[in-house]
This record gives sequence, C-alpha cells and structure tokens, in this order.
Amino acid sequence: MKGTDRLARWAALLSGVIILIITLLISFDVGMRYLFDSPQLFVDELSGFLQVALIFLGLAYAFTTGAHVRVDLLTTRLAGPVRARLRLFTLSVGLVLVLVVSWVTARSAHTAFDYGRVSTVELYPLWIPMVMIPLGLLLFAVVLAAALRRQWQVLRSRGPQADEIRPSELPETRPGEGPN
Repeated sequence: MKGTDRLARWAALLSGVIILIITLLISFDVGMRYLFDSPQLFVDELSGFLQVALIFLGLAYAFTTGAHVRVDLLTTRLAGPVRARLRLFTLSVGLVLVLVVSWVTARSAHTAFDYGRVSTVELYPLWIPMVMIPLGLLLFAVVLAAALRRQWQVLRSRGPQADEIRPSELPETRPGEGPN
C-alpha cells in the first residue's frame, strides 16, 4: 500500500505544479492583453488541457486522504460488519466502473493519436490531454484496488467486529511525510 500512496502523492504534487502553471499562464495572458493589447490565444486552450490533467491526476490522492464527498446518512445506522460488506461492495462496483471508463477513454485517446487529431487554435495533438484521463483513472483504480484489498482483509480478520476502513484509519498520505 505504500507504493500506491506514494504514487498518489506524486500525482497530487504534479497537480499542484499544474495549478501553478495555469495561474502563471493566465496571469501572463491578462498582462499581455491589458498592457500590450496582445491576447495570447494558446493560453485558453492550454489551460483547459491542463485542467483535465489536474482533475484526473488528483483523483487517487483525494480518495486516499478522504477529501472526496461521502454520504453517510444511511450507513451510520448499520452494524459494523454490514457497513464493511457494503464498503466492499461499493469499492468493487467503483473499481469496475473506473476500469470500464479507463478503457473507453484510452480507446478514444488512441483513436485521436491514430487519426492525428489536433486542437482548433494552436493545433496541439489532442491525444496528449486525452491520455491524462485514463492515466488518472488507472491510478485511481490502483488505489481503489488497494482499499478493496485492505477492506477484505479487515472483514476476514475481525469477523463480527469488522467495520469499514475510513481514510483516517489508513496511513497518513500528506506530501513529504507519508508512513514510515
């Protein structure tokens, strides 16, 4: 599990760098537009592509740290083992769903590469931002699989005392700190 957490942290760090790049690009565009009346057309397009990478590369880290939205209205009243089984089921369904979407988006990126599709304004190859979607989703699938494995182990080892594994019970995954 250390490896998946480390990989998720690196993807989150890369997402942070992408935020910085987007901020600098937009600031550059605003400066050029208002000071020199020379808008930079590539900034809008490139920022959109970078946002795609930002979103999908941050999925795994958001899941491992519990930064995602959970709805616990129905599960708080369930017994621990029932919650553990429900968590096992939802992780399994989520993993299958993420793998299917990864496959479909990877095929789209491959098609864009094969046909040489390019963006409208600056003619960037579209497969580059498109491949960020399945890469981020595959990283998310690896993290989901690790959580599924951990939940399965807890359910088997604790039996009637089992409960769902929450992100707070997982090793700390902040960038630079991590589990020892």
